[in-house]
Amino acid sequence: MNIIISGGGTGGHLFPALAIGDEIKRRYPDANIHYIGSKFGIEKDVLPVKNVNHYLLPIRGLQRTINLEGIGKNLMLPGRLMASISKMKSLFNAINPNLVIGTGGYASALPLREAIRKKVPTLIQEQNSYPGVTTRWFADKANTVCIAFEEAQSYLKKKCVLAGNPVRKEINSGTRETGLKQFGFDLDKKTLFLFGGSQGSLALNEAMDKMISSLSISNTQVVWQTGKNHHANYAHHESDICKVLPFID
Repeated sequence: MNIIISGGGTGGHLFPALAIGDEIKRRYPDANIHYIGSKFGIEKDVLPVKNVNHYLLPIRGLQRTINLEGIGKNLMLPGRLMASISKMKSLFNAINPNLVIGTGGYASALPLREAIRKKVPTLIQEQNSYPGVTTRWFADKANTVCIAFEEAQSYLKKKCVLAGNPVRKEINSGTRETGLKQFGFDLDKKTLFLFGGSQGSLALNEAMDKMISSLSISNTQVVWQTGKNHHANYAHHESDICKVLPFID
């Protein structure tokens, strides 16, 4: 059985894809899982070290930032799209999948499109209460749509399955003591984990930046995931009671 699992761009799309793949392999050890993502998403760094079959398309999402860099990237979008469509068709023929699963992000659009075109069974997994663009585009034509929040159903015409969000099993295998020891933290102090998703949240980062000086007074220690693009602005806050990291896998 050959299965394509596509999704990425951010951790919110990629890690559910990995969790689904792990569970399929647990239940069906002979299944061949093929992950498809983008050369420009978080998957370009994560998938190579996961030791899994993966393919990265040269597709990139529309840049909403109005500056010369953003305009330049958008001008390259048509060429990247055509190259990605061509590569996706070749991959599809080579893999000959029995099922295609999409977990969102621009990287999942082309595999779903090709599967629907060739009448290969499809499943979409939507993590958010407001469905993403890819889900809204393909939900009506997909065989099954799984949602994590009931609210998502109101935005989709197709009857969905309320299934929750896939979680990697290794997340549940750790203990508080192990985690605190890894960061060199005090077992008797309160611990705060601050993160705004894999890309970070500017609002949360700015809020922590303002309150960081009160940590020692409040007997609190912090693991602060800033996001890769924000890390340089807040790395100077690193201390014995504050671990500032761009990303935590």
